[in-house]
Amino acid sequence: MKLRTALFLIGGGLGAYALYRYLVKQFALAMNWDYKIKYITFGEVQGDKINLEGVLDIINPSNFSLMLNSYSLDFYYKGAFLAHTDSNTPIEVQPDTTFPAPIRLSVAIPTLKGKALQFVQDVYRQKPIVFGIEGTANITFGGVTRDVQLDIPDYEYSEDLAKEYGQGENLSNVRNFLCQKLYICL
Repeated sequence: MKLRTALFLIGGGLGAYALYRYLVKQFALAMNWDYKIKYITFGEVQGDKINLEGVLDIINPSNFSLMLNSYSLDFYYKGAFLAHTDSNTPIEVQPDTTFPAPIRLSVAIPTLKGKALQFVQDVYRQKPIVFGIEGTANITFGGVTRDVQLDIPDYEYSEDLAKEYGQGENLSNVRNFLCQKLYICL
């Protein structure tokens, strides 16, 4: 009888430890949730602001659902503030899935003065488009609510924006023509 009790206690202890390790791992996965900007499109121009709309894919790698309660993000391009977006609409991200969340950005035209030319040059040269993102996100996982600080100085939105829009080869041809025939190599 004592052997059976001892085996029962050892088995129960191992089971409890395994459950504890599983929950700790899932919590770590939930805290390492990720996101990527699926796309951003131009909306409308209102006075000195350009409104952009897009979709932010939220990726939950854990086996438990995750609630994104709110977020507040600042976008930077080449070190200069570009736009701000925030939302207080709760979004539930199911386990092991990606959920699209709408984002709305408002870019002040005066902030684009020096950066618009750099952006066009990066597209023309078919260089990666890299943004900096800073902000916070409030998430709930397993009844625990936390503010997660987001600080991503080099978020690569696109490796080659012209190629993604089907114009990579055309842009390369134009660039080669300008350089070989007109000796304008930019």
